[in-house]
Amino acid sequence: MSEPGATGTDRRQPRFLSSHLGAIDHVLLFAPGHEAEHFAGIYAALINRLPQDCRVSIVAEVHALPHITGWSLETQRRERVSVLSANDLSLTAWARDPALALQSPDAPSLILPFELDRRDDLAAVAYWAKQSNYSAQSADIPFEGGNMLIAGDFVFIGTDSLDAVSAHAITTLIPLHYKIIPIGCADPVPEQLALNVRSGGAKWREIFHHHNRPGTRQPLFHIDMFMSLAGRDADGQPILLIGDPSLAAQILDTSPHPRSLGTCFDAIADTLIAQGMSVIRNPLPMIYMDDVEQRTRTWFYASSNNVLVQQSDSEGDIVWMPQYGHDNWPELEQTDAANRKIWEDLGFDVRFIPDAQKLAENLGGLHCMANVLSRR
Repeated sequence: MSEPGATGTDRRQPRFLSSHLGAIDHVLLFAPGHEAEHFAGIYAALINRLPQDCRVSIVAEVHALPHITGWSLETQRRERVSVLSANDLSLTAWARDPALALQSPDAPSLILPFELDRRDDLAAVAYWAKQSNYSAQSADIPFEGGNMLIAGDFVFIGTDSLDAVSAHAITTLIPLHYKIIPIGCADPVPEQLALNVRSGGAKWREIFHHHNRPGTRQPLFHIDMFMSLAGRDADGQPILLIGDPSLAAQILDTSPHPRSLGTCFDAIADTLIAQGMSVIRNPLPMIYMDDVEQRTRTWFYASSNNVLVQQSDSEGDIVWMPQYGHDNWPELEQTDAANRKIWEDLGFDVRFIPDAQKLAENLGGLHCMANVLSRR
Protein backbone atom coordinates (compact mmCIF):
# COMPACT_ATOMS: atom_id res chain seq x y z
CA MET A 1 0.00 0.00 0.00
CA SER A 2 1.47 3.34 -0.99
CA GLU A 3 0.56 6.76 0.35
CA PRO A 4 -0.55 9.45 -2.11
CA GLY A 5 1.44 12.66 -2.07
CA ALA A 6 5.08 13.66 -2.13
CA THR A 7 5.19 13.87 -5.93
CA GLY A 8 8.21 15.80 -7.05
CA THR A 9 10.08 15.33 -3.77
CA ASP A 10 13.35 13.46 -3.42
CA ARG A 11 12.58 10.02 -2.01
CA ARG A 12 16.25 9.64 -1.06
CA GLN A 13 15.85 12.33 1.58
CA PRO A 14 14.69 11.40 5.10
CA ARG A 15 10.95 11.84 5.62
CA PHE A 16 8.73 11.79 8.66
CA LEU A 17 7.58 8.31 9.61
CA SER A 18 3.88 7.86 8.85
CA SER A 19 1.53 7.70 11.83
CA HIS A 20 -0.40 4.83 10.24
CA LEU A 21 1.07 3.43 7.01
CA GLY A 22 3.29 0.35 7.14
CA ALA A 23 3.67 -2.61 9.47
CA ILE A 24 4.99 -1.56 12.89
CA ASP A 25 8.56 -2.82 13.10
CA HIS A 26 10.19 -1.16 16.13
CA VAL A 27 8.71 0.49 19.24
CA LEU A 28 10.36 2.47 22.04
CA LEU A 29 8.94 2.41 25.59
CA PHE A 30 9.94 4.20 28.80
CA ALA A 31 9.57 2.48 32.18
CA PRO A 32 9.60 4.88 35.15
CA GLY A 33 10.37 3.38 38.53
CA HIS A 34 7.57 5.12 40.38
CA GLU A 35 4.93 3.74 37.98
CA ALA A 36 6.51 0.41 37.00
CA GLU A 37 4.04 -1.82 38.80
CA HIS A 38 1.19 0.47 37.82
CA PHE A 39 1.90 0.05 34.10
CA ALA A 40 3.39 -3.46 34.04
CA GLY A 41 0.27 -5.28 32.81
CA ILE A 42 -0.41 -2.67 30.12
CA TYR A 43 3.13 -2.86 28.77
CA ALA A 44 3.10 -6.65 28.69
CA ALA A 45 -0.32 -6.76 26.97
CA LEU A 46 0.83 -4.33 24.29
CA ILE A 47 4.09 -6.19 23.61
CA ASN A 48 2.26 -9.52 23.37
CA ARG A 49 -0.26 -8.09 20.89
CA LEU A 50 2.23 -6.33 18.61
CA PRO A 51 3.27 -8.01 15.33
CA GLN A 52 5.20 -11.24 15.81
CA ASP A 53 8.52 -9.82 14.61
CA CYS A 54 8.19 -6.32 16.06
CA ARG A 55 11.23 -5.22 18.05
CA VAL A 56 10.69 -3.44 21.37
CA SER A 57 13.30 -1.24 23.06
CA ILE A 58 12.75 -0.19 26.67
CA VAL A 59 14.58 2.52 28.58
CA ALA A 60 14.00 1.76 32.25
CA GLU A 61 14.77 3.39 35.55
CA VAL A 62 16.74 1.11 37.86
CA HIS A 63 13.75 0.65 40.19
CA ALA A 64 11.63 -0.48 37.25
CA LEU A 65 13.94 -3.31 36.20
CA PRO A 66 12.55 -5.92 38.65
CA HIS A 67 9.03 -5.26 37.34
CA ILE A 68 10.12 -5.61 33.72
CA THR A 69 11.73 -8.98 34.33
CA GLY A 70 8.46 -10.06 35.90
CA TRP A 71 6.36 -9.15 32.86
CA SER A 72 4.52 -12.16 31.44
CA LEU A 73 5.93 -12.01 27.92
CA GLU A 74 5.65 -14.79 25.38
CA THR A 75 9.03 -16.38 24.64
CA GLN A 76 9.22 -15.17 21.05
CA ARG A 77 8.42 -11.64 22.18
CA ARG A 78 11.01 -11.65 24.95
CA GLU A 79 13.71 -12.46 22.39
CA ARG A 80 12.83 -9.27 20.53
CA VAL A 81 12.73 -7.07 23.66
CA SER A 82 15.86 -5.15 24.68
CA VAL A 83 16.13 -3.23 27.94
CA LEU A 84 18.52 -0.35 28.63
CA SER A 85 18.95 0.93 32.19
CA ALA A 86 18.45 4.68 32.41
CA ASN A 87 20.96 4.88 35.27
CA ASP A 88 20.16 8.05 37.24
CA LEU A 89 17.63 9.51 34.78
CA SER A 90 14.06 10.26 35.89
CA LEU A 91 11.41 9.24 33.33
CA THR A 92 7.74 9.56 32.56
CA ALA A 93 5.89 6.80 30.72
CA TRP A 94 5.36 8.98 27.66
CA ALA A 95 8.07 7.99 25.16
CA ARG A 96 6.18 9.54 22.23
CA ASP A 97 7.06 13.16 22.88
CA PRO A 98 10.88 13.52 22.93
CA ALA A 99 11.59 12.25 19.40
CA LEU A 100 10.20 12.09 15.86
CA ALA A 101 11.28 9.14 13.74
CA LEU A 102 12.43 9.61 10.16
CA GLN A 103 12.25 7.22 7.22
CA SER A 104 15.59 7.08 5.48
CA PRO A 105 17.26 4.84 2.88
CA ASP A 106 20.35 4.92 5.09
CA ALA A 107 20.57 4.50 8.86
CA PRO A 108 17.40 5.13 10.89
CA SER A 109 17.34 8.52 12.54
CA LEU A 110 15.47 10.68 15.02
CA ILE A 111 14.74 14.39 15.41
CA LEU A 112 14.85 15.63 19.01
CA PRO A 113 13.46 18.93 20.31
CA PHE A 114 16.12 21.21 21.70
CA GLU A 115 14.20 21.29 24.98
CA LEU A 116 11.43 19.34 26.69
CA ASP A 117 10.29 20.51 30.09
CA ARG A 118 9.46 17.10 31.55
CA ARG A 119 11.80 15.12 33.76
CA ASP A 120 14.69 13.54 31.81
CA ASP A 121 12.70 12.14 28.89
CA LEU A 122 14.70 14.07 26.29
CA ALA A 123 18.02 12.97 27.78
CA ALA A 124 16.72 9.39 27.94
CA VAL A 125 15.91 9.13 24.25
CA ALA A 126 19.23 10.76 23.32
CA TYR A 127 21.02 8.28 25.61
CA TRP A 128 19.17 5.36 24.01
CA ALA A 129 19.98 6.58 20.48
CA LYS A 130 23.71 6.63 21.31
CA GLN A 131 23.51 2.99 22.39
CA SER A 132 21.68 1.94 19.22
CA ASN A 133 22.12 2.36 15.47
CA TYR A 134 19.90 5.46 15.45
CA SER A 135 21.43 8.82 14.65
CA ALA A 136 19.83 11.77 16.43
CA GLN A 137 19.75 15.42 15.46
CA SER A 138 18.39 18.34 17.46
CA ALA A 139 15.72 20.61 16.02
CA ASP A 140 16.00 24.37 16.36
CA ILE A 141 12.54 24.63 17.89
CA PRO A 142 10.65 22.89 20.70
CA PHE A 143 8.01 20.33 19.78
CA GLU A 144 6.21 17.38 21.34
CA GLY A 145 5.53 14.24 19.33
CA GLY A 146 2.01 13.86 20.70
CA ASN A 147 1.05 17.16 19.09
CA MET A 148 1.87 15.94 15.56
CA LEU A 149 0.38 13.27 13.28
CA ILE A 150 1.79 12.41 9.85
CA ALA A 151 -0.18 11.21 6.82
CA GLY A 152 1.81 11.29 3.59
CA ASP A 153 2.67 14.94 2.97
CA PHE A 154 0.08 16.13 5.48
CA VAL A 155 1.43 17.16 8.89
CA PHE A 156 -1.37 17.70 11.38
CA ILE A 157 -0.01 19.80 14.23
CA GLY A 158 -1.62 21.41 17.25
CA THR A 159 -1.98 25.19 17.17
CA ASP A 160 -0.11 25.50 20.47
CA SER A 161 3.04 24.15 18.80
CA LEU A 162 2.62 26.51 15.86
CA ASP A 163 1.88 29.55 18.05
CA ALA A 164 5.06 28.92 20.03
CA VAL A 165 7.38 29.55 17.06
CA SER A 166 7.62 31.80 14.01
CA ALA A 167 6.40 30.72 10.59
CA HIS A 168 10.00 30.66 9.39
CA ALA A 169 11.21 28.63 12.35
CA ILE A 170 8.65 25.86 11.77
CA THR A 171 10.22 25.18 8.36
CA THR A 172 13.41 24.13 10.15
CA LEU A 173 11.41 21.18 11.47
CA ILE A 174 8.83 20.69 8.72
CA PRO A 175 10.16 21.08 5.14
CA LEU A 176 8.16 23.20 2.71
CA HIS A 177 6.90 20.26 0.63
CA TYR A 178 4.75 19.13 3.57
CA LYS A 179 1.27 20.61 3.94
CA ILE A 180 0.77 21.81 7.52
CA ILE A 181 -2.77 21.44 8.86
CA PRO A 182 -3.26 23.35 12.15
CA ILE A 183 -5.52 21.62 14.68
CA GLY A 184 -7.22 23.86 17.21
CA CYS A 185 -10.04 26.33 17.78
CA ALA A 186 -10.23 29.88 16.47
CA ASP A 187 -10.45 31.33 19.98
CA PRO A 188 -8.71 30.37 23.25
CA VAL A 189 -10.32 27.59 25.28
CA PRO A 190 -10.44 27.44 29.09
CA GLU A 191 -7.17 26.91 30.91
CA GLN A 192 -6.85 24.54 33.86
CA LEU A 193 -9.52 25.37 36.40
CA ALA A 194 -9.92 24.41 40.08
CA LEU A 195 -13.27 24.99 41.79
CA ASN A 196 -14.17 24.70 45.45
CA VAL A 197 -17.29 22.55 45.91
CA ARG A 198 -19.02 20.81 48.79
CA SER A 199 -19.89 17.12 48.83
CA GLY A 200 -21.50 15.39 51.81
CA GLY A 201 -20.81 18.44 53.92
CA ALA A 202 -17.06 18.32 53.15
CA LYS A 203 -15.05 20.81 51.09
CA TRP A 204 -13.63 19.36 47.85
CA ARG A 205 -11.72 20.74 44.87
CA GLU A 206 -12.83 19.91 41.34
CA ILE A 207 -10.24 20.23 38.57
CA PHE A 208 -11.12 20.72 34.89
CA HIS A 209 -9.11 21.10 31.67
CA HIS A 210 -6.11 19.53 33.34
CA HIS A 211 -2.79 20.64 31.81
CA ASN A 212 -4.37 23.36 29.62
CA ARG A 213 -2.20 26.46 29.68
CA PRO A 214 -3.34 30.10 29.43
CA GLY A 215 -4.10 31.11 25.84
CA THR A 216 -4.35 27.56 24.51
CA ARG A 217 -6.58 26.98 21.49
CA GLN A 218 -6.50 23.21 21.81
CA PRO A 219 -9.25 21.44 23.78
CA LEU A 220 -6.57 18.96 24.90
CA PHE A 221 -2.84 19.59 25.23
CA HIS A 222 -1.97 17.06 22.47
CA ILE A 223 -3.95 16.36 19.31
CA ASP A 224 -3.33 12.60 19.53
CA MET A 225 -5.67 12.62 22.53
CA PHE A 226 -8.68 13.45 20.35
CA MET A 227 -7.63 12.69 16.76
CA SER A 228 -6.69 9.47 14.93
CA LEU A 229 -5.55 8.76 11.37
CA ALA A 230 -7.31 5.85 9.67
CA GLY A 231 -5.98 5.85 6.12
CA ARG A 232 -7.48 7.37 2.96
CA ASP A 233 -10.96 7.42 1.47
CA ALA A 234 -11.85 6.53 -2.14
CA ASP A 235 -10.91 10.07 -3.22
CA GLY A 236 -7.49 9.85 -1.61
CA GLN A 237 -8.35 12.18 1.28
CA PRO A 238 -7.20 11.37 4.83
CA ILE A 239 -9.77 9.63 7.04
CA LEU A 240 -9.73 11.29 10.46
CA LEU A 241 -11.47 10.24 13.65
CA ILE A 242 -12.28 13.24 15.85
CA GLY A 243 -13.42 12.61 19.41
CA ASP A 244 -16.91 13.70 20.43
CA PRO A 245 -17.80 14.00 24.17
CA SER A 246 -21.48 14.54 23.31
CA LEU A 247 -21.63 11.29 21.34
CA ALA A 248 -20.07 9.47 24.31
CA ALA A 249 -22.67 10.96 26.65
CA GLN A 250 -25.45 9.89 24.29
CA ILE A 251 -24.15 6.30 24.21
CA LEU A 252 -23.89 6.29 28.01
CA ASP A 253 -27.44 7.73 28.30
CA THR A 254 -26.35 10.82 30.20
CA SER A 255 -26.03 14.54 29.52
CA PRO A 256 -22.78 15.99 28.19
CA HIS A 257 -20.82 17.71 30.93
CA PRO A 258 -21.10 21.50 30.47
CA ARG A 259 -17.29 21.73 30.62
CA SER A 260 -16.62 18.98 28.09
CA LEU A 261 -15.66 21.53 25.38
CA GLY A 262 -17.91 19.80 22.85
CA THR A 263 -18.25 22.91 20.67
CA CYS A 264 -14.47 23.10 20.24
CA PHE A 265 -14.23 19.48 19.10
CA ASP A 266 -17.15 20.15 16.73
CA ALA A 267 -15.42 23.24 15.31
CA ILE A 268 -12.22 21.30 14.64
CA ALA A 269 -14.18 18.57 12.85
CA ASP A 270 -16.08 21.13 10.76
CA THR A 271 -12.85 22.90 9.77
CA LEU A 272 -11.28 19.64 8.59
CA ILE A 273 -14.41 18.72 6.62
CA ALA A 274 -14.27 22.14 4.93
CA GLN A 275 -10.69 21.33 3.89
CA GLY A 276 -11.86 18.14 2.16
CA MET A 277 -10.93 15.64 4.85
CA SER A 278 -13.11 12.59 5.50
CA VAL A 279 -14.11 13.00 9.17
CA ILE A 280 -15.73 10.41 11.42
CA ARG A 281 -16.83 11.36 14.94
CA ASN A 282 -16.11 8.80 17.64
CA PRO A 283 -17.10 8.75 21.33
CA LEU A 284 -14.71 10.51 23.73
CA PRO A 285 -15.97 9.99 27.30
CA MET A 286 -15.29 12.65 29.92
CA ILE A 287 -14.79 10.93 33.29
CA TYR A 288 -13.22 11.69 36.65
CA MET A 289 -10.93 10.28 39.32
CA ASP A 290 -11.41 10.98 43.04
CA ASP A 291 -8.63 11.36 45.58
CA VAL A 292 -10.58 10.86 48.79
CA GLU A 293 -7.67 11.76 51.07
CA GLN A 294 -7.01 15.02 49.24
CA ARG A 295 -10.73 15.54 48.56
CA THR A 296 -9.99 16.27 44.91
CA ARG A 297 -11.96 15.24 41.84
CA THR A 298 -10.01 15.49 38.57
CA TRP A 299 -11.85 15.34 35.24
CA PHE A 300 -10.20 13.92 32.13
CA TYR A 301 -10.99 12.09 28.89
CA ALA A 302 -10.84 8.33 28.34
CA SER A 303 -9.34 8.69 24.87
CA SER A 304 -9.94 5.94 22.33
CA ASN A 305 -8.27 8.20 19.77
CA ASN A 306 -4.88 7.66 21.38
CA VAL A 307 -4.17 4.49 19.43
CA LEU A 308 -1.45 2.74 17.45
CA VAL A 309 -2.40 2.17 13.81
CA GLN A 310 -0.93 -0.12 11.17
CA GLN A 311 -1.98 -0.36 7.53
CA SER A 312 -0.15 -3.00 5.55
CA ASP A 313 -1.16 -5.07 2.52
CA SER A 314 1.06 -7.94 3.62
CA GLU A 315 0.56 -7.83 7.40
CA GLY A 316 -2.93 -6.46 7.77
CA ASP A 317 -4.71 -3.33 8.97
CA ILE A 318 -4.60 -3.31 12.78
CA VAL A 319 -5.44 -0.79 15.49
CA TRP A 320 -4.30 -1.19 19.08
CA MET A 321 -6.85 0.53 21.29
CA PRO A 322 -7.05 1.32 25.02
CA GLN A 323 -9.88 -0.50 26.84
CA TYR A 324 -11.68 1.52 29.51
CA GLY A 325 -14.75 -0.51 30.52
CA HIS A 326 -13.49 -1.88 33.84
CA ASP A 327 -12.92 -1.01 37.52
CA ASN A 328 -14.43 2.40 38.36
CA TRP A 329 -16.08 2.82 34.96
CA PRO A 330 -17.55 -0.52 33.77
CA GLU A 331 -20.17 1.38 31.75
CA LEU A 332 -17.40 2.44 29.35
CA GLU A 333 -17.74 -1.03 27.82
CA GLN A 334 -20.41 0.68 25.70
CA THR A 335 -18.09 3.36 24.32
CA ASP A 336 -15.31 0.77 23.90
CA ALA A 337 -17.71 -1.26 21.75
CA ALA A 338 -18.79 1.79 19.74
CA ASN A 339 -15.18 2.76 19.01
CA ARG A 340 -14.38 -0.82 18.09
CA LYS A 341 -17.23 -0.92 15.57
CA ILE A 342 -16.04 2.28 13.88
CA TRP A 343 -12.61 0.78 13.22
CA GLU A 344 -13.97 -2.62 12.23
CA ASP A 345 -16.28 -0.93 9.71
CA LEU A 346 -13.14 0.64 8.24
CA GLY A 347 -11.64 -2.84 7.84
CA PHE A 348 -9.31 -2.91 10.85
CA ASP A 349 -8.54 -5.75 13.21
CA VAL A 350 -9.06 -4.18 16.67
CA ARG A 351 -6.75 -5.32 19.47
CA PHE A 352 -7.78 -4.00 22.88
CA ILE A 353 -5.16 -3.28 25.53
CA PRO A 354 -6.81 -3.78 28.95
CA ASP A 355 -6.69 -1.70 32.15
CA ALA A 356 -6.26 1.56 30.26
CA GLN A 357 -7.94 3.64 32.95
CA LYS A 358 -4.43 3.74 34.44
CA LEU A 359 -3.24 5.49 31.27
CA ALA A 360 -6.13 7.95 31.15
CA GLU A 361 -5.72 8.91 34.81
CA ASN A 362 -2.17 9.96 33.92
CA LEU A 363 -3.45 11.97 30.92
CA GLY A 364 -2.20 9.59 28.25
CA GLY A 365 -2.86 6.52 26.13
CA LEU A 366 -1.16 4.00 23.86
CA HIS A 367 0.10 6.52 21.31
CA CYS A 368 1.62 8.59 24.14
CA MET A 369 3.31 5.53 25.60
CA ALA A 370 4.72 3.84 22.49
CA ASN A 371 6.99 5.71 20.10
CA VAL A 372 6.96 3.84 16.77
CA LEU A 373 10.49 4.13 15.42
CA SER A 374 10.23 2.22 12.15
CA ARG A 375 7.68 0.59 9.85
CA ARG A 376 7.97 -1.86 6.98
